[in-house]
Amino acid sequence: MKLRVLGLAGIAVALLTAAPAGARSHPATTARPRAALAFSAPQRLPAWAGGEPSLAFDPSGDGAVYITAPQSIPAVANGPFQTGGGSRGVGLWASHDGGRSFPINRNIGSAAGGGDSDVEVGSDHTVYVADLEAAGAAICTSTDGGRSFRSGPGGCEGLPFDQAGPENDRQWLSRGADGSIYLSYHDLAAGYPLIFRSTDHAATFSSCGSILDPRSSAGQNYTPSGGTLVAKPAVGRDGTLYVEVTEPDRVSPPIGATLNHLFIATARTCGPATVWENHQIYTDPGADLGKIFNAVAIDSGGVLYVVAAGHTKSDQATTKVWLFRSRDRGATWSKPIAVNPPTLKANVLPAVAGGLRGGQVAIGWFGTSTSGDPNGPTNQWRYYVATSHDSGASFRYATVTPTVIHYGDICTQGIFCGLVPGEPGNRNLADFSSIAVNPANGCLLVALPGDPGNRPDLPDGPNDFSSSTYVSRQTGGACLGRR
Repeated sequence: MKLRVLGLAGIAVALLTAAPAGARSHPATTARPRAALAFSAPQRLPAWAGGEPSLAFDPSGDGAVYITAPQSIPAVANGPFQTGGGSRGVGLWASHDGGRSFPINRNIGSAAGGGDSDVEVGSDHTVYVADLEAAGAAICTSTDGGRSFRSGPGGCEGLPFDQAGPENDRQWLSRGADGSIYLSYHDLAAGYPLIFRSTDHAATFSSCGSILDPRSSAGQNYTPSGGTLVAKPAVGRDGTLYVEVTEPDRVSPPIGATLNHLFIATARTCGPATVWENHQIYTDPGADLGKIFNAVAIDSGGVLYVVAAGHTKSDQATTKVWLFRSRDRGATWSKPIAVNPPTLKANVLPAVAGGLRGGQVAIGWFGTSTSGDPNGPTNQWRYYVATSHDSGASFRYATVTPTVIHYGDICTQGIFCGLVPGEPGNRNLADFSSIAVNPANGCLLVALPGDPGNRPDLPDGPNDFSSSTYVSRQTGGACLGRR
């Protein structure tokens, strides 16, 4: 969520046309040679601000894919239809050719929104967009491939409407196995994770019970002063819900708390009396695993994956992307698996997607070789993708943005960024990136924020706090639907 209005004026951005770097294996246990993992030159999407873009394919495999990005809260303060801003809360782009082109770009949502956005597509092709208004989340729906949206008396045209999830922060939408849609978030005041289910195209929502079992270590460690970091839920083919929750120690400062407890909450049903199972993924007193939003995914074989960026031990000098894997519905988890190559010293904003076959996973993130501290003022960031066909035992790599896509620090302290003098403050990219698997062929699509025209690393360098969304398609290497 964004608590201050950012300037969102457009800025010219250099084209990124160099070929992606060749794939590499890490560790050196790749079973057999494969074609190099490669991606298309990143395409900048027009018109709207592009921090923390959300990405969703139509599950039918018809080639439809949708991307959203929040426009800063309250959206109306950004002025009507400015480049990089809008009078409503969400920028939306729609493609019907698998992400090759995005002819539809629209400004939708609430004039009071723009705090956060998310997009999901139902099994009946309905497109759902959630727009954070803090008092709730406005839910927009489209039944014609994103060409028009309907919701409430305002028709998704500016007034606050169809608010779901009162007192809401960082909302997510997830598609159920039975055609239902889930809305999850943590409440603004206490950071408590909540989840609701709709079976009537988001017209109404009902509770799925308490994600945190008060008898579990997750429930006992939770405290309102520490809050939580809650990832977008994954839903298994059998309808099982998986919600990753990250917490600090129970006794921790209200600002700058170290997130060192990772949990997974699971439920096979949804109702007010549902009892969730809570399992620990990882914890260590010296861990710091919230750089920033963690992510969870499941492959078609039922293997669960959680990615987090940061430190797993106190003596680590670099900030890595870590993968955790479960083969038993989240009951037990692997030790942390380092994903990024060792040449990258700081790595943040991870994303994960499970493949169309068991054991297949893709991970995207921002990395820099400049400094081990994400808050280093001279950092130079590129975006990377790693894929694995053996559940993380080995990886193939590609550099999606061959030239620098962001300069300076990437603040990982959420809404506290810029509030403490002398502390990190650059939130141009906001809090996460997105990666998804095309259900038609298993190939990857990446949506990432970028602002290469902003140069806060230079003395008196320009920085208008804007960013754009970039899209890149997998063009080489084995897709996550093939061996």
